[in-house]
Amino acid sequence: MIKWIPGSEELFIALFKNGVALIMDKERDDQTFTIPETSVIDIPFSSIRPHRSNKYNPVSFWKISDRGLTDVAYSPNNTHVAITGVDGQLRIIDYKNERLDDIYTSYFGKLTCVDWSPDGRYILTGGEDDLVTLWSFHERKMVARCQGHKSWVTGVAFDRWRCDEHTYRFGSVGEDCNLILWDFSFSALQKPKYPRGHAASPPPNKWPPAQPSITTTTTTTTQPLAAATTIMDRKKSLRNHRLFRGFSSPDTATLNGSGSATFSGRFRKRSIIKSHINHDSSEFQEDEQQQHIPVLHPPLKKHQAAILLPTTVKAIHADPCISLLFRESTLVTTDRRGRIRTWGRP
Repeated sequence: MIKWIPGSEELFIALFKNGVALIMDKERDDQTFTIPETSVIDIPFSSIRPHRSNKYNPVSFWKISDRGLTDVAYSPNNTHVAITGVDGQLRIIDYKNERLDDIYTSYFGKLTCVDWSPDGRYILTGGEDDLVTLWSFHERKMVARCQGHKSWVTGVAFDRWRCDEHTYRFGSVGEDCNLILWDFSFSALQKPKYPRGHAASPPPNKWPPAQPSITTTTTTTTQPLAAATTIMDRKKSLRNHRLFRGFSSPDTATLNGSGSATFSGRFRKRSIIKSHINHDSSEFQEDEQQQHIPVLHPPLKKHQAAILLPTTVKAIHADPCISLLFRESTLVTTDRRGRIRTWGRP
């Protein structure tokens, strides 16, 4: 999966099946680079600047997951990116500051596609649970599950010409060969059978889950703190790229818990151990990661989720559908055999 980064004619992002994402610049030369060890299982997101020189790709190396990445979508203000994966997780990344803010989990199976609403308030995902799921970016929660497909959902898209502050039109296609259109407003939602307050799901957790505290000596913690300060002095990030000069974005709040001290100490210690692998690995952003801990949102149970029903269901291909694109006066769909079809708006 490759997509241009909005607002730039040079930068693009490439997703890989090993859970890696690369930020590339088409004007730079390609050069091999050494990837530091990423065996620390407690780190949900790692960002590395492989080259000190501005002449070589990649601009930045992201280790996001141990499994494949499937799709990517950018927020309208170009400050955040939503990435879905085979592990069934939706990750919200502040790609200017190169940090992971939130992790959402599907009801079942992997997530295959994602899209962002024109006003930046909502995110759509589809996957192997046969559901289209609507998430609130600002409120950091799931809004509704959209039931209508009879097989895996392979493509979702907002119709920016039919979205306003009260109603959002979006569509989806799937392996059931159907195109489904949805009109979202809070009045159209079917309330959950049991409200969240009646049978609530576990609250959002910081990453990683809290563990029993480990007593460490003063000598153990002092040396990593000094080294972390040196790393921050040398650290460069994607925010220094010319695309983002003079650009600002609001920070997302983080949660702090009882296990953060233990995690930070372990994080700093292992970052020192890895420092001898490659001098360039000092660009690793462990210090920022241990200060900014992403929030893990567990999935809601079936009876706790609001439901949105479709407004239009139409079989459009003889083979499983792959993608959907809205244009001002038409819709464009593709299927597994490579057919591209253009449809008039309903």
